[in-house]
Amino acid sequence: MKQKRRRSQQSALYSQALFETVRGTEAGERSAVEKTADQTAQRLRVLEITRRLVEHYGEPEWSSKDPLSQLIDVLLSHRTRDEQTAAAYARLRQRFGSWEAVRDAPTAAVEEAIAVVNWPEIKAPRLQTILRQITAERGALNLDFLCTLPVAEGLAWLSRFEGVGPKTAACVLLFSCRLPVLPVDTHVHRIAIRLGLISPRLTPEQAQPVLQALLPTDARAIYNFHKGLVWHGQRCCYFQRPRCARCFLRDLCAYYAAAQQRQGTTCEGEEGKG
Repeated sequence: MKQKRRRSQQSALYSQALFETVRGTEAGERSAVEKTADQTAQRLRVLEITRRLVEHYGEPEWSSKDPLSQLIDVLLSHRTRDEQTAAAYARLRQRFGSWEAVRDAPTAAVEEAIAVVNWPEIKAPRLQTILRQITAERGALNLDFLCTLPVAEGLAWLSRFEGVGPKTAACVLLFSCRLPVLPVDTHVHRIAIRLGLISPRLTPEQAQPVLQALLPTDARAIYNFHKGLVWHGQRCCYFQRPRCARCFLRDLCAYYAAAQQRQGTTCEGEEGKG
């Protein structure tokens, strides 16, 4: 009973910190001391959010893919559901046997193998171009060296390839190399805005360093936060009609608090679609 009461009190403090931060921002420029206090409050909220995500969804398992395989997997996943991505990745491995064979195959054959993903006609030649560029630069299809580079260098190296943006590069370094960098995909971006962690004016690219600064410099903590928000976005906090009534983060959520105060809320207590 005492533990529940203590947890409830902590949640109330986190919520109060959020709304005081929002009000302070709207009021205008604040002192350095106040800004530091706001940052500390936000970091505490992120720790609590991450704890609840892990408690609810479980701790995510690390990817077993090497960096090159992870890069291919993420490139296939763009605007594509997880099950379709997994099917296309498996077909590439089964049909060609190696990434060298994918690189050297007729583009039409690669496109056919990944036909279940969105835009295979774009992704097939893009994949082959990247594989050829890596071969030309490195002499072999192996990106394990990325795991030994500083994060900034690894991100810069990957981002030179067409179709590899900040999110894709961060996914490779976090998922495969287990380096402390946060990918900000559509779910992370949407939910971070709703929770009040970032301004809705920020793009995912602009939001990345802001959110990264709120997280510990630990790859496991970052991975738990990222995967937890992705799962939450897929299962509860949908783009349209989020299921606020059954959300275990609603007492920390600026969107939910605002929805309670206005008519015609878009929060749904029943079924919703993402």
